[in-house]
Amino acid sequence: MKISRRRSALAGAATVLALVGVLAGCGDGASDTAAGSAPADAKMTIGLPGIPPIFLNTVMYVGEKQGFFKDRGLDVTLRPLTTGADVGRAVQSGEIQGGIIGTPGAVALRATGGSVVAVMGFPKPTYLLASTDPAIDSCDAVKGKTVAVDAVGAPKALALGTMLKSCGLGPKDVSTINVGGPPTVDALVAGQVKVAVLHPDELATVQEKIKPGTEAKEIMTLAGVDPLEHYTVLVAPKSALEGKAREQWVDMVAGVRESIAYMNDPAHLKEVAAVAAGFTKEPSSVTEAALPKFLSLGVWPKTEDGLDRAAVEHTIEGAVAAGNVPKQKAPTYDDMVDPSVFADATGK
Repeated sequence: MKISRRRSALAGAATVLALVGVLAGCGDGASDTAAGSAPADAKMTIGLPGIPPIFLNTVMYVGEKQGFFKDRGLDVTLRPLTTGADVGRAVQSGEIQGGIIGTPGAVALRATGGSVVAVMGFPKPTYLLASTDPAIDSCDAVKGKTVAVDAVGAPKALALGTMLKSCGLGPKDVSTINVGGPPTVDALVAGQVKVAVLHPDELATVQEKIKPGTEAKEIMTLAGVDPLEHYTVLVAPKSALEGKAREQWVDMVAGVRESIAYMNDPAHLKEVAAVAAGFTKEPSSVTEAALPKFLSLGVWPKTEDGLDRAAVEHTIEGAVAAGNVPKQKAPTYDDMVDPSVFADATGK
């Protein structure tokens, strides 16, 4: 069997300001041709957010390794870029043919004149609140505690605010410490902090490394408290969804769908976990423990296009409410999404 090796988790909402800054010069009138169409042949470079890599991207590497893209005549190169903002900029400039970016970043990109369009979504965020203190086992119990996040205004900090709001708590009810990434895992294992916002693979790492007799448990998930929070989208230039290049995107979406089905088959758990371990550099035991959680959250949609109108519109409204996108420039759902690509890929 063919196997792939890669990891993913994602940085979504923080791409908003970065994309606004990068694309501020695009202006309202940027034409759709500003973003380069996919070339006439079947070569496609797809940008993936995360250096270090994030678990979300596993779906693309499984598709590559299993030949789901190649079988459809696509010559796909997967290119990791540091952030979703970098992916969005590269798609808009025509440097790459498409990529995955955070949905809030896609909203900001369209609002600043960008011409990318979502052809598929990975809707459910993977942020969760975890504790190594048995007394901190609910949202209410977090009051007065110190919580490790990434940075003020960054994705984990924003996720914490939404999760705390679900039980009536606000920013003043907790203290936060800016750690982020692997240092957060190390701080929990060492007992320097007791509560942190993590991704499922980070929680699995803590559970493997923590001293015997101590447990690390999930308190809540962002997806659980805000079902309409939309995570990331696979985008293409609008001009690439016309003519011959469009057929390549239909094939791309079909390949991603096949990859998702492969990942959801329990018989492939160890293979997919090995893929994730290869690019996360985490032990296979960690990625094998984390994968079912990603799947159960619905990060990779099994049957739909992952572009639910209510969820995307909720994210647009959130960007306006946060002041990241002026209301008069906010895109509509129909500006941002082309559901016909998925429909053609699946015959629905």
